[in-house]
Amino acid sequence: MSEVIKAEWFDIAKNKKEKVWSWLHNEYLPQMQSLQGVSWVGHYEIEKHQNRPYIESGPMKKETTDPSVPTGWQNVVLTAAISPEVFFGLNNTLETLIKANVDRLELRDNYREAVFIEEQVVNSPEMRVTPYGMGPPPAMQLGNYNTDKPEDDIELAKWYREERFPRVSVSRGMIRGRKMVSISGWSKHGVLWEFTDLPEGEFTFEPRFIEADRNENWRGRHVLEYVTHAPGSPHAGRRVWPKTNN
Repeated sequence: MSEVIKAEWFDIAKNKKEKVWSWLHNEYLPQMQSLQGVSWVGHYEIEKHQNRPYIESGPMKKETTDPSVPTGWQNVVLTAAISPEVFFGLNNTLETLIKANVDRLELRDNYREAVFIEEQVVNSPEMRVTPYGMGPPPAMQLGNYNTDKPEDDIELAKWYREERFPRVSVSRGMIRGRKMVSISGWSKHGVLWEFTDLPEGEFTFEPRFIEADRNENWRGRHVLEYVTHAPGSPHAGRRVWPKTNN
């Protein structure tokens, strides 16, 4: 069975970070993890993007300027579940947990969320590190975006299958890749690239996909020419809960 992924993006004020993280890691996220239907939960601290193309010689990515889209990016919490019912079902226990903690959850600034279902999963060289369904990866990159026009979805689907998925299958340090589409949230499209690590000083995994080139020779447009990302997307970070075993 495929997993349903809820993504939550948010910032935390510096003077509140230690307190909020302690509560999240010691109380709230363990409670969430224990709920029926929840497969796993992971909290990631995100690296800030540098103000340059994240693909050398590539175009600058476009980000939405829609003021109704919250801009949170510093933290990402991923929750995997066995069914959309875990998030949307009548009287679901996750909603009850959220309502019981609403005061503390309001300390998350610029909060945004989305729920995705999997379009395709591609296994990669390090899949043994975190077998499918066995928990959050040590590092990840989460992209979420919309195409500029509905007809662009066709070219996007072909690009993934002709270029990106083949590279995902051989990328260094990669566990798996998930192409997703949303049930809820601003973005229609999402990708979750799962990795064994994100070295200090790096803020994107895109160089690894370039390194994994196998002469696919994609003849279409550059994908960044016709997609608009959410604020700060794609978000690459390291897992801070559960703690990574060294």
